[in-house]
Amino acid sequence: MIYKILIADDEKIVVDSIKFILENNLKENIEITTFLSGREALENLLFYQYHIAFIDIKMPDLDGLELIEEYRKLRNSEFPLFIIVSAYDKFEFAIKAIKEKAFAYILKPYSIDDILSTIKLAMSQVEQILAKTRENIEKNAQLIVMRNLLENSFIPTLIFKNAFDIVDINQYEKIFGINLKSGFLCVLTLKDKSDFVLNFRELDNIRKDMRILFEHKALISIGMGEYLICFFPAKDQKEADLLKEKVQEILKQKPYWNNIKIGFSDLYYLEEGYENAFWEAYYNILDLDTPDDKEENEHSLLLIENLEAKLIHSINNPTQVPLIENYINQLHKLYVEVFGENNLKYKMIKLIIMLLLETGATNKEESFDIEKVITEILNADAHRILEISKRAILALFGKAKVNHEQIINNDSINKAIDFINQNYNQEISLAQISATFNFNPYYFSKLFKKYTGVSYKTYLTKLRIQKACELLKNSSKSIKEIAFLVGFSDPNYFIKAFKKFVGVTPSAFRNMPEQLI
Repeated sequence: MIYKILIADDEKIVVDSIKFILENNLKENIEITTFLSGREALENLLFYQYHIAFIDIKMPDLDGLELIEEYRKLRNSEFPLFIIVSAYDKFEFAIKAIKEKAFAYILKPYSIDDILSTIKLAMSQVEQILAKTRENIEKNAQLIVMRNLLENSFIPTLIFKNAFDIVDINQYEKIFGINLKSGFLCVLTLKDKSDFVLNFRELDNIRKDMRILFEHKALISIGMGEYLICFFPAKDQKEADLLKEKVQEILKQKPYWNNIKIGFSDLYYLEEGYENAFWEAYYNILDLDTPDDKEENEHSLLLIENLEAKLIHSINNPTQVPLIENYINQLHKLYVEVFGENNLKYKMIKLIIMLLLETGATNKEESFDIEKVITEILNADAHRILEISKRAILALFGKAKVNHEQIINNDSINKAIDFINQNYNQEISLAQISATFNFNPYYFSKLFKKYTGVSYKTYLTKLRIQKACELLKNSSKSIKEIAFLVGFSDPNYFIKAFKKFVGVTPSAFRNMPEQLI
């Protein structure tokens, strides 16, 4: 095996001497990376896997013990084994090194034997850890496969269906081992899309590679065989910007870099949804050669988004559907203009699946068979694709109309609204309230929006903001206290949401004269 070793010390002579001792005295295969800065060493440790790390205890930008402490906060890993190198023979340093779980503590000036005896003990420990890991690989193989499948299916839910409303997000954070409450999206596609099958295989290979590169730092999925969607968690915009730079820096070293296009979104919060983040990242990978091209493409994309939204709105309110065929004709034309005939079939399949999900129908129900529809579209020319798509979508609208008539007299929503009004300051997810009133979460979400005109999330947020306005004007409690009192777990998100709905920050609102409110 190859032992990957990192050496960090602000004195180059120390770095060079340890590297020289290791390279000239060890029989084992080693790969050494060196740094003269604690901060650079930490950033590298967070993105690359090392078995052993020699760290100077005193560096001007970030000392060794601080580096280990920060690393332990951000990574839960047995590697690397940290070896502290220090000229300070002080008891408190040794105690802190033990507290931070350093493997060993070497004093300067050190001898060759000091370095070699310590590194050999460390290598022995590495072997033990790896042996234990290998024993668990077969046991975990099935779980890894299931996690990958779950990840690939969860991404669309996270982005397009607002996972915060539908699933227990805390449970998924435990499964994936990352924060899902804030972050940014990256969309990656190939420049040459002439062969769909080869395109899919290449994207799948890149996805596998990125899962290795960004293990436990991102969720990655293939979207309709056309692009990769990657979610990277970040607590603020500064961290998001640093991560974007690092992602590009890593991918630029890959042989496929010149064959891909990549786009990023800004930082978004789960509570506001990640759908806009997806479109923001997606627009950044389009071929826009001139300002006129850019304006024309942006206009076409907005038309597509608007028409798709109209179809979804109509299928959720299927009492009047005279324009449905017109919508489908326009989308067919725009799909060809913007994405080309080669991608038409996949765009239409995606649209039908979106509408299928909106109706809550099963894959095979009555006369509608989604597998048969997909097969027909895949084997049809552009004209036949339009005919097949119309037939399938109109069948879905017929199903939606039946569902609509069945629920029109249901009064459960009024009871749910009363429950929300009384418990707005508690953590009441869509999944919880749906279970309370015996509904499927996704179906309840559609039903709630149909009756109230807004989504469950928007209704709850507006109610909390309304209660916050009352507290801001009628109490002296701090903004942080008010955020918690009305049900927000994150004061920063409370401020952002407040400004979105009210137009000003909580502080500005509190100071506004009554006549201006």
